[in-house]
Amino acid sequence: MTDRLRQTVVLILGLSVLLISCGSPAPLAVPSVGNARDARGADPCALLSSAQLAAHGLDATGTPAVAEEGPRCGWRGPSGELDVTLYTGGAGLATLAANSEPTTSRVRLAGYPALETFTGRGEFCQYDVGVADRQVVSVAMAAPAPGSCDVLQQVVPELLEHLPPGR
Repeated sequence: MTDRLRQTVVLILGLSVLLISCGSPAPLAVPSVGNARDARGADPCALLSSAQLAAHGLDATGTPAVAEEGPRCGWRGPSGELDVTLYTGGAGLATLAANSEPTTSRVRLAGYPALETFTGRGEFCQYDVGVADRQVVSVAMAAPAPGSCDVLQQVVPELLEHLPPGR
């Protein structure tokens, strides 16, 4: 191999490595949270009042559970199933954004950065809401009819007001 050919091959290999490393996905930037809330130690079953639950067609008594992500509470009723999970031990919304499906949208809900995931007809909707830099409240609803995102857009502000202010 001639020196000129060798230099060309080395240059091409070097550029290939550079292009491959530049093509790696960059971490997804998530806006910082203003008016932070503190979900640590909160009881997800206590974040909605009986009246609020009834207004959305859900039973007043939630079923608590411990999920891998954190404490969870679920309610059932004629309008569907609602689940609230508090993620307080991870890296926050940036991690969820980096691992989200391509159809997930970045939105703001009740003034907080959030990820919105839903089925095409709207029978299932989920909002992952960044309430502090490393805390997320995940709210999901499965409904027998389209409109689960519409319901959640009312529910999320109601439950966030029951979280104490962030430190």
